[in-house]
Amino acid sequence: MRATEGWAGLQHVNVLRGWLSLRPPSNFGGDASDPLLRTELLQGAFFTVLPPPDSPERKTHVPEWHYGNIYTLERAPVQFVRLPVSPSRKKEARYEVIICAPYEIRLFGDPSAYSSPHPVLTLNFSVSLQLPCSPTPLLETDRIQFPIEDPPLQHVLSHSITPHVVDGTPFGDAVGIGIQCLDFGYWSVIRARLVPSSIHLPPSLSVALLDEVPVRIAPTQTRVLPLRLGISSLERIPEDVKQLDVELTYVPSTALCQQTSKEAPSHTRDAAQPMRTAFILQTTLPLTHVPLWTQEKHVPIQASYFFAKLMPTVFLVKPPMEAFCDSQPETDLRDNIHTSKCRGNEPILALHGAGVDILAQSFWADSLPRQKYAWVVMPQGRTAWGLDWHGPSTADAFAAVSALSRILCSAGAGRWAKWSFDTETRAILMGHSNGGQGAWYVASRWPNRVCAVVPAAGYIKSQAYVSWCMSRFAHFVDPALRAILDSSLTPDDNDLFLGNLVGKPVLALNGGEDDNVPPWQTREQVGVLKTWDPKADVTYHEDPGQPHWYPDVLLNKRVQDFLDRVYFSSSSPELAGQARKTASLTLTVAVPAESGSLNGWQIHALKTPGLLGRLRVTTNPVGQVSTQTTNIAVFSLDPDAFHATCDDVKKEKILAIDGDNISIDLGDSINPILFVRDTSTTGPHRKSPWKILPHTEPLASTIHRLRTPRQRLQSILSTSAPLTLLVPSLTPSPELSAALRIAHALFLFHALDAQIVSVSEIEATHASREGNLVVIGCAETPRVQRWLERAGGLWAYNDGAWYFDAVRFERPSSAILFCQPHPYDAQSVALFIQSTDAVGLERAVRLFPIRTGVLSPDWLVVDGRADTIGAAGVQGAGVYGWTPPDMADHHTTGNWVWSERMSWLD
Repeated sequence: MRATEGWAGLQHVNVLRGWLSLRPPSNFGGDASDPLLRTELLQGAFFTVLPPPDSPERKTHVPEWHYGNIYTLERAPVQFVRLPVSPSRKKEARYEVIICAPYEIRLFGDPSAYSSPHPVLTLNFSVSLQLPCSPTPLLETDRIQFPIEDPPLQHVLSHSITPHVVDGTPFGDAVGIGIQCLDFGYWSVIRARLVPSSIHLPPSLSVALLDEVPVRIAPTQTRVLPLRLGISSLERIPEDVKQLDVELTYVPSTALCQQTSKEAPSHTRDAAQPMRTAFILQTTLPLTHVPLWTQEKHVPIQASYFFAKLMPTVFLVKPPMEAFCDSQPETDLRDNIHTSKCRGNEPILALHGAGVDILAQSFWADSLPRQKYAWVVMPQGRTAWGLDWHGPSTADAFAAVSALSRILCSAGAGRWAKWSFDTETRAILMGHSNGGQGAWYVASRWPNRVCAVVPAAGYIKSQAYVSWCMSRFAHFVDPALRAILDSSLTPDDNDLFLGNLVGKPVLALNGGEDDNVPPWQTREQVGVLKTWDPKADVTYHEDPGQPHWYPDVLLNKRVQDFLDRVYFSSSSPELAGQARKTASLTLTVAVPAESGSLNGWQIHALKTPGLLGRLRVTTNPVGQVSTQTTNIAVFSLDPDAFHATCDDVKKEKILAIDGDNISIDLGDSINPILFVRDTSTTGPHRKSPWKILPHTEPLASTIHRLRTPRQRLQSILSTSAPLTLLVPSLTPSPELSAALRIAHALFLFHALDAQIVSVSEIEATHASREGNLVVIGCAETPRVQRWLERAGGLWAYNDGAWYFDAVRFERPSSAILFCQPHPYDAQSVALFIQSTDAVGLERAVRLFPIRTGVLSPDWLVVDGRADTIGAAGVQGAGVYGWTPPDMADHHTTGNWVWSERMSWLD
């Protein structure tokens, strides 16, 4: 099998069974609440705890599946699990444990590496008891004081987030304190303040809740409180201050707290005013001081910022040897992002490999070349595995670059401003292994934000890295259904988008003896790029005899010479001229919302979402421009950007699109031009003509109103703010259990924050109006019914059943997942997690698209047959069609509709 199938022959899933014995502790009284199980599953995917097989509860019990820490991620949140039935207060209770444990070679390694003839599965499952806390009410005379014992909220130090203090100045203002709820109640942190220390602190130093907005924590949930660290630009934090003591005030909260921290209870408040019982939790924020970098010495610096508005996030940077402004005192910090030339200080965006914890492992920073004028930015990608540098991992990477620019410009009265760069600068992409794949991915989806690429040992796509040829469902699935399911992976297939890199300098690297990502994968990508353009500026180097990782894979003369050529190409007339000759280009897009522009051209909407869109632009020898479109409904052109990358364009009044001449001024136009396909005159034998949309509103507003489908459920992870998980009520229920487990998975795998909100609260808080929304159940509530009607009525819930375009879904144990436009925010999306029964809800939770490589288009219905035939048990799946808004009416948005071409129903 290994000889013919390679790694795919080793992939398999183990189902493990064991027993858990629970002996009642001596202080476990008859009226005490049931204990929780404090669990940790390492290198396993899911687990469940069941009643004993001979118990009466077993016959009707629906297993709740909990996520395991399959990647052994550092700083993982503790997961609390409720027992399926109450344990005896007097004698030992026994429960059955089932563990789902896939054997994946990336986790356990090649058996040949440890001299084994067969794969060896190694996992760890630990369990301990957590008794629910019973906080002691505070005395009204004291108003606020410490709980006597067992506080319901616990400070989790491993989740603390702080920037380094560089020469007395914090390298970022975002800090976070990890808090976990240890009981069955809801608690809101309403205030944070700095506690005076025995060591003198700067008078202006402060810590406060971000925007003074309280943070509610659900039962057993872990959240990182977003705090802003403030200090005057004229003051410094003394080096002997090793930690900050922060006092948190929190209150019981069964309704989403709207009170600000200024309204927190205080000793000075009038005793006649109403008072909520409040508690105090003492926490600490550790500080690490590092010296200011010099030309000869430096250490990697940990910087911080707020990802998606409210999530404290850190990244590492390696400072340059010299300030760019010192070498060119008259230069403008703003980067001309429309030109193909580099200024010489564009940061290097270095993407780590899978499983590399850049905060705990120094080898990644040590292996990157320090530059003369450019910063090296090392984002986490949310976690050590992240989303393979897609979705939120890509957003984290670009946000880290912008955050560094702001830190350098704003910190310490501009003391580092000369080291800064434009916030919207382009970057040089560099990465190894999964990061090498990420470099190919990010550069080919956002070519306008990249000036060069150095991918090392980057695989093409997940299906080429670990083959699907042994998948079970392939023996049963309808080819038409498989095509639609596979379309949800198309946005991740790097080979389809390599043509977008034509004109970008690329240095591709691979070890000659790499048994993880074999060299053929890099060779193939280089070959595809040269197929698009035989004269492409792409170089491939294979290091003979080298394995997957070796310390100088990126730290060598070849890489540095390439970087110097990119940075200083303007000094070479030959290289500068070569970079500006762009006679033709082809822009390929799968999901417009996840793609940028190429030389000023950008695709904003597809005629048939789910299929590729391509825009071919050709400039003939006399400078006339013509375009050919495939599956495009809306695109734009930025004339300035196009002229900056192509000298040969004739500044005339005509642009040919699909053979039709459009009147346009390519010479004098300073605003982007939006082209919309006019479907009003289309016929069976004629392509729809194009028209130019007049500028009646900002282009960004028009693009937001397009509201195109996201084409796959995984888009729920790309959020502009913490996710909101909507449940019918805050009382214990299968829906609340599902929300808690999804919140845990979001934190574990992607460090994404989520708030759990009931339907009755959704209108009362503005916090849930931003960021993506997950609706769990709630189908019968009037508010959700109105949302569905407002979205176009494609999905409906009537008479206790779900309907999709009049098709009724009622098979037992069916999971129903579908995306819809967000009811309040045009930039966000809603994911509905629904079912036909409790078993179906559990299936839906397991189908939540938490990782890449999951077959999940815009909507998906899966029934119980999937237990035996996998994806062939899909009852229906598809990608939405799309109709444009009324461009003359600024209050309308695009609609998601049925797509006959991209849908399948059993």
